[in-house]
Amino acid sequence: MLTITGPVCLASIVVSGVFSISVNNGGYEDINIVIQNTVAENEILLERIQEVFTKTSQLLFEATRHQVYFRQINIILPKSWSWKSEYTEIPALSELESYITVEEGKVKSPHTKRKRKKCGDPGWYIYLHTDFLFTKGNTEWGPHENVIVHEWAHLRWGLFEEYGSKKRGRFYLDNGIWNPVRCSGSVSGKVGKGRDCTRATSKCKTTDTSRLINENCKFCPDESQAESNLSSILAFNWIDRVSTFCDKENDKTVPVHQRHNSKAPNKHNSKCRGRSAWEVMREHEDFKAAPLSASTNTTPIFNILRETDGYRVFVLDVSGSMQGTRIATLYQACEYIIQTNIPEDSWLGIVWFSSSGSTKMDITRVTSQQVRDALITAVPQTTGGGTCIGCGIDEAIRILSSKRGDPAGSEIMVISDGQNNVGDLDASIENAKEANVIIHTISVSQAADERMISMATATGGIHISYLETGTISFASVFIEILSSGVTSFATESTTILSEKLDSLSSNTVPFSFDIDSSVGINTTVSILQGSSTDISIEVQSPDGTVYTEQTTGGDSLILDIPGTAVTGKYNATVTTQTSTSFEYYVTSWPTGSEVVRISSWVTPINLDFFTGELPVIEADVMKGRAAVLNAIVTAVVETGGSESCEVALLDDGADPDDTIDDGVYAGVIPRFCFDQNGRVSAKVYARGENGTASVQDVFSGAGSPDSDEDLNSTEVLQDSFQRVSLPSEILVSNYSSIIANQDITAPGRITDVSIIDISTENTQYGESRNFTITWTATGDDINIGQATEYELRISDDINVLIDNFSSAELLDVVNANFTPKAAGEVEYIRIEIDAEESYTSTTFFGISAKDEAGNTGDISNIVSILVANGYRIKVEGDVVYSKSYTDEQIEEDVIEEEKKKNLTALIIGLSSTAGIIVIAITAVTVCMKNLKAKESVKDCEFGSRASTTTVVSIDKPLRDFYTNMVSRQTVAKKTFQSAQLQTIPEREESWITSFSSRPSPYQRKPFDIISQGSCSIEMLNGPNNAFSEHMDDYLNTDATSIFEQLSPRSDNLAFDDGMMIENSPEAEVDILPEKGTTAQADDIKTKCKFLAVLEDMPEEFPIQTTDEGLSKEANAQEIVPGTVVILEENHARKENRKGFKRELKEPYFEERSVTCTSLSVEFPALDNDEISQEISKLYDDVNC
Repeated sequence: MLTITGPVCLASIVVSGVFSISVNNGGYEDINIVIQNTVAENEILLERIQEVFTKTSQLLFEATRHQVYFRQINIILPKSWSWKSEYTEIPALSELESYITVEEGKVKSPHTKRKRKKCGDPGWYIYLHTDFLFTKGNTEWGPHENVIVHEWAHLRWGLFEEYGSKKRGRFYLDNGIWNPVRCSGSVSGKVGKGRDCTRATSKCKTTDTSRLINENCKFCPDESQAESNLSSILAFNWIDRVSTFCDKENDKTVPVHQRHNSKAPNKHNSKCRGRSAWEVMREHEDFKAAPLSASTNTTPIFNILRETDGYRVFVLDVSGSMQGTRIATLYQACEYIIQTNIPEDSWLGIVWFSSSGSTKMDITRVTSQQVRDALITAVPQTTGGGTCIGCGIDEAIRILSSKRGDPAGSEIMVISDGQNNVGDLDASIENAKEANVIIHTISVSQAADERMISMATATGGIHISYLETGTISFASVFIEILSSGVTSFATESTTILSEKLDSLSSNTVPFSFDIDSSVGINTTVSILQGSSTDISIEVQSPDGTVYTEQTTGGDSLILDIPGTAVTGKYNATVTTQTSTSFEYYVTSWPTGSEVVRISSWVTPINLDFFTGELPVIEADVMKGRAAVLNAIVTAVVETGGSESCEVALLDDGADPDDTIDDGVYAGVIPRFCFDQNGRVSAKVYARGENGTASVQDVFSGAGSPDSDEDLNSTEVLQDSFQRVSLPSEILVSNYSSIIANQDITAPGRITDVSIIDISTENTQYGESRNFTITWTATGDDINIGQATEYELRISDDINVLIDNFSSAELLDVVNANFTPKAAGEVEYIRIEIDAEESYTSTTFFGISAKDEAGNTGDISNIVSILVANGYRIKVEGDVVYSKSYTDEQIEEDVIEEEKKKNLTALIIGLSSTAGIIVIAITAVTVCMKNLKAKESVKDCEFGSRASTTTVVSIDKPLRDFYTNMVSRQTVAKKTFQSAQLQTIPEREESWITSFSSRPSPYQRKPFDIISQGSCSIEMLNGPNNAFSEHMDDYLNTDATSIFEQLSPRSDNLAFDDGMMIENSPEAEVDILPEKGTTAQADDIKTKCKFLAVLEDMPEEFPIQTTDEGLSKEANAQEIVPGTVVILEENHARKENRKGFKRELKEPYFEERSVTCTSLSVEFPALDNDEISQEISKLYDDVNC
């Protein structure tokens, strides 16, 4: 039964000018649950929300020891839902602070999105899927109330997860065993594999500390144990009876089961420096009052609010300082926005202010072109007088109150270029706060009043600067602020491109843009320029259609692409006359609810330059609510002068980025980007290339027994996209050129220290253990540049490291030349422990980085190392590491029914057009032994990837194939999906080629080349070449004979540093060193050039070829359907000891000699017996 209050006064709901959460005597009020307009109207959903949040309120009250609960909740409906008399109407809102969003989409997991990532910082929103709410009984993540309290702790109090994961580790060393990550440490359970830990328990021995515990082992708490043993909601939210948070670890007044576990390597300990949840919570304003009575009624009051059309007033500065170009640009921008971006049926008024405020157009509903034209005539074109910003605000509130009675929730957009010099601006800001209106501000120039920022912040609005010069235009700032409402996240227009040129040097302006499949409805290309001239535009679509538009004697032009625009790259050419400024925009509406979008923000907004703090700019790239990975994200930073700087934003988990692969990209704005006090603006660009960018629809949120199995569930995007976003401005104070030239910023915090290998051996003096430890190098200034030195310290007391790091024991590194690598690269050290006694004690290890000025970064996350009494310790830096596999570890990862299969994989595919059978025989190392698709391939991928050969089947030889082979992250997945050696499906046209697997490229190096190697044969099987002539001979020849037949002939070969290279530009066969020879690195680059064919190969690509006859483009053309490449390699195996994510940051390798032979042969059609005979002949010599 749906129970709601009757219509309520909006002012009683809205607090501080924005719908923001408040606390009244322990009761939370104005909790906003927003139902997006993509959710179909459903009365049952409203009932379920009330049922779920009523239970959640009671659990929250219990979990917080009777201190807080949900008193009043607003459920905000989209205007697409039917109106009912018991609902309360509210204007469409552009922005909300911490809220809960209810949606339907591909993302199913409840999670909290954050803008600020420090311990104690509140979150942005909680995401709940309708399936989660409709589920009766327990969900995949546990009881609804447990999940929401878990997420509320993230959103409200800035807490983090306390469960373990594969990425962070599920176990840690302490007291002589592998302890599961849990809070508290008294929770009992079992260790094993699978959802309930019942599989392979013998392989997960926690007492075997002589090596790493298998990463697939996990801890499953006993859900039937006494409730007095269970805690915490941040660790085990899926268990019914968990209802507490952990408290102080060493406080004997705290029940044992609630005592925090500061040793567990979870995210909460890393972010909150080992403090318990309650220690962080007690610092929050929510817990300053005494507990409430245990009999407090915790049932919330639910207000049902329905969004209507927005109410806005443009408050425009017409003071004397706005004369000339500024007022002209303001008029042009307002004209464009009123024509194109003000939603139909919304309300708009126009107010001017100089020494006083006046209404030029009362609040009017936008229902026709005639109304839009009337609004445009009310936009100012003349200036004069002083600057009374408060007068304009007061006048806007007056006309809103006159129209609506209660102006609460309405939006005022204030645009000004100068200091308030008439009236009391502070009093007007207070009036706005009391009226509960939202003020957005656009500051024009560096001279604008600084309170433009504070008034927007105080009322829940957005503040952005237009600094006149640079790439950020007046109109783009308008577009960023305007919104159709908080319930319209998935259905709003998207900005594809937004650029401004301060001058034109040519009458022709070309540009291009990509339309992806998530947009394409009502796509418009708009041109604005600073003078009235003839303008024409021509846009060619990917399918060849040409769209044109022109105007005579105008300063703007809009071209509409009718219907749904086809996906792909569009090329536009604008012809005009020279102008003082030139702007162009591309906007498009979504084709569905899963739209690629970007949101950006910067922290801090107020930057004290003297402190040495550097601002961080972040961008959330999403498709729907799913994270977009492998996008190229950059920010252009501008201060209003002629110079700008560019910042790369990364999603790599290294400071300042918070979490790897969560779709939020972060970067530090360097000190040299600032040159004065005042405003700094930024523009963020996001681009995704087809076949490279991907979408991950699982987030780290409320824990689930199945969480890790769901991670890395990604979908590769099949078309390119581009987006642009404007974050709020930064206000710089205390700038000094002297400080600008000083190094006062510390290196970033290292957050991924981990033990990746433990080796044990017995010596005549006792037992020796080697701990190989790795982390990602930080920079000189956070992640910029290169740190100067590391401090490696240990202590038997973890609190010494956390609270007084400099007093812990400093470790000396035996190799004196061990210095930090460049930011983003991977570091390796080896700690050797020797002792006569048993390894039952624990010491804790942490790192901080220093720069040349002595600035010291924060202590890293802490790892534990098992030691023995009287141990001796030695540290070796910059070590070589090679991950090794025991027979037992390999066996664990092999599917049971595949254990007895041969090491050789066979692919047999039937080509329907050629009438032949294609057989590829590939010999691989033991690591490739019929691995499972997920867990085992990841292990093998870096265990011996460079020493294997895989077979890939491609439908047709497109250039994208080569792009993918050298694209970071994608190549690993693509390689090993193909490496499963599935049967090639029947198709009209098929081709097969074999290539050498290699470590993935990363952002600094597009392609890694092995340090030693040789290729016996590389042959492109085009028509009429030598390979075709000898095809019949191959059927009766073993592999050795094949190589002998194709040995180099001196008449067509040249020697270069001992390497034989074919010098005939016309030849179709590229023959390289004979079998068994060793080539240098550059030779291998030459040999393997066909693996990295790119028409637009980056300049830094490390390829050097002495064979001028075969260009990169020619190679791409020569590999055609039917191509067969025979490749034999005898090379050094490169092994990465860290795994896929770390391998993207320059792994360190150890060389091992491994010889592999690979053979792909195209046979004429044979029957099964003949095939078997030929396979037998070839198999004998194909081994590894």
